[in-house]
Amino acid sequence: MKFNKLALATAISIGLSSPAQAGSELTTLLMLLHENGTISDAQYQRVLAEAQASEEKTIAQTADIQEKLDKATNVEVNVNKGGLAVKSRDGNFTTQIGGRMQLDSAWYGEDDSAAGSTLGDGTKVRRARLYIKGTVNKDWFYKFEYDFAGSGDTKKGITDIWVGYNGFDFEGLSVKAGHFRDPFMLQDQISDNNTQFTERASIDAFTASRHIGVMGSIDRKHWTTALGVFGDKANTDGGQDDEGWGLGGRATWMPVNEKGSLVHLGLAANYRSTRGGEVQFKQQPETNISGVNFVDTGKLTDVDNYLSLGAELAIVQNRLSGQVEYIRTELDRETASDPTFDGWYAQTGWFLTDDTRPYTHKGAKFKAVKPNSPFGSGGMGAWELALRYSTIDLVDSGIDGGEMDNMTLGLNWFPVAGLRFSANYIKVLEVDGGGHDDEEADIMQLRGQWAF
Repeated sequence: MKFNKLALATAISIGLSSPAQAGSELTTLLMLLHENGTISDAQYQRVLAEAQASEEKTIAQTADIQEKLDKATNVEVNVNKGGLAVKSRDGNFTTQIGGRMQLDSAWYGEDDSAAGSTLGDGTKVRRARLYIKGTVNKDWFYKFEYDFAGSGDTKKGITDIWVGYNGFDFEGLSVKAGHFRDPFMLQDQISDNNTQFTERASIDAFTASRHIGVMGSIDRKHWTTALGVFGDKANTDGGQDDEGWGLGGRATWMPVNEKGSLVHLGLAANYRSTRGGEVQFKQQPETNISGVNFVDTGKLTDVDNYLSLGAELAIVQNRLSGQVEYIRTELDRETASDPTFDGWYAQTGWFLTDDTRPYTHKGAKFKAVKPNSPFGSGGMGAWELALRYSTIDLVDSGIDGGEMDNMTLGLNWFPVAGLRFSANYIKVLEVDGGGHDDEEADIMQLRGQWAF
């Protein structure tokens, strides 16, 4: 009798201690004990039932723990260039936090005999932005960005705040609504993180900038198109007057679009109705420290509307890249002459290292350089030389805003992805007319940038 109890206790101990992995061993032991008459039928059935119940309980507990673990680790967290990116395991939900910081310094040399010599050396936080962007339920996407130190056409405040949808059956089709940049001008579509020079070319005086609106676009590998209708800027107070509105469109064709090899052609148009309001076109000598505009039409009143047209060309062949753009703007005034202004630039870049200027068909623009051999990991980063000529003419129909020609030489160093250091030498070749007539200037500008 004592042996029966001891055998029964041993069987129960084996079954209850590790039922998940000892189920077959327990069943075999009980069968042997039962066949040898060591335990009775009742004891055999009772112990077998208890062991089975214990095993089912353990399996249920394990499943519950796994479910809680799956919920706790339902996202993947990544750090990219210092930014934080989170996404669900199924990829339907994503959130990314990032930003940029740009610190500029500039030194100016001018002809002392020029009446308009007013440039002062200095330093400046050009941009300091934070953003959050991501996707919701896979097909919806959004972005909110705030600039804490904006200057130029984008003042301190909200830059982007929009939501979009791309869950259509038609490849590449998406729509978005909110406050974002109008689809006009190649150099403006390129993020200021990724331009070849510290400042965009002087035709940026004709920038369409950002407005509140809705836009539809199609992005394919070899062609894109975008068309939007826009109101005014997010920080504009309408007051007693009606706000302006506009239409913007851009179409591109990339017959060659491979890594390290690109041919890009584009046309764009931007129409703005100002409803009899004021318009002003002005531009600094491709620097943003002094805040002095070398060409400036002043405020033109009674402008009913204006139309800007643009043509663009870009190429990439391994280390070599080139970019050309022409803009023409025609004004329609109610009580005065209708002037036409224009400008263009041509620029080229050459990587001294084994790198190339990257491009994306999403938005038909150049994107951030990621060096093939990062500095600090046995490499020297990416080094690029760049040269640009630009001209802008704001003189027509009795309006003397001036004409300016510039030449810029640039050197860019990208030690690792997200970091950039740039040196630009800008030679103001000529200013003809306007308040800075006959002005000549030599400008040295440096930038340190972290984009994450």
